[in-house]
Amino acid sequence: MKSVRKITAARSFLLLFVLAWSSAASAQQEQKVVSYGFVSPNTSQNLKLEEAIRGMTSVAETNLRNKAINLSCVVRTRIRAFRALGAWSDGAEHSVMVRFTSDEDTLRYVVSRMGREAEQKYVIYFHPDPKGPVDLYTLRARSRGLATLSSALERAGIPFRTLVPLNGVTAIYIIDLDRDLRDKILKAARTLHANVTSLPGKAKLFGDDIRQQARTVFEQDIKTYETKNPNLPPTCDAQKPTTKRRSKP
Repeated sequence: MKSVRKITAARSFLLLFVLAWSSAASAQQEQKVVSYGFVSPNTSQNLKLEEAIRGMTSVAETNLRNKAINLSCVVRTRIRAFRALGAWSDGAEHSVMVRFTSDEDTLRYVVSRMGREAEQKYVIYFHPDPKGPVDLYTLRARSRGLATLSSALERAGIPFRTLVPLNGVTAIYIIDLDRDLRDKILKAARTLHANVTSLPGKAKLFGDDIRQQARTVFEQDIKTYETKNPNLPPTCDAQKPTTKRRSKP
């Protein structure tokens, strides 16, 4: 009788272990979702909207995009980087939006490396999560000029937005940190005849008003991630293909 009880207890323990492992594995898989990061290469002050739009074709913009893409080999997933315009009520700056499948720690690592490379004060990311406290809205409108679209969003009462032009359509990303912009965003979408989608998730704006202090913040995040994930591969541009020497006939 005791042996039967022991077997039953062992089976119960094994079942609980399997269920716990399955739940942990499932949760880990769910963390890897298509995520977004927003980092600007701009270090000038008080850019006008027209200057920020011109900056989207600058060398600094191209370099930051390339650096983001080259991080694909480090985190072992394809990173897509897009020219973008970040605009708010009293300013604007050229920016880079990255999109890739990631967990939150890896997402933060990538934008921290970008922020350090671009000598930024702040960077921001959005990581989807059904239980997250913020929402990311994406409007897709027919391209009619970035300045025109930005002005329309400003009139609609949307204080912060990122515009990404691509193939005749402009994607507009709005992180609603306080979940109080929904009505204004939907009204703007109707005015612009734009399709609109939303995702709940987590957003994080981090850095510092002083660039050197911001660099320290980014470097700490980078160090923490690389300590947890040792022996990361180098960036894609640093990985030179090896060629085998052919034997002479």
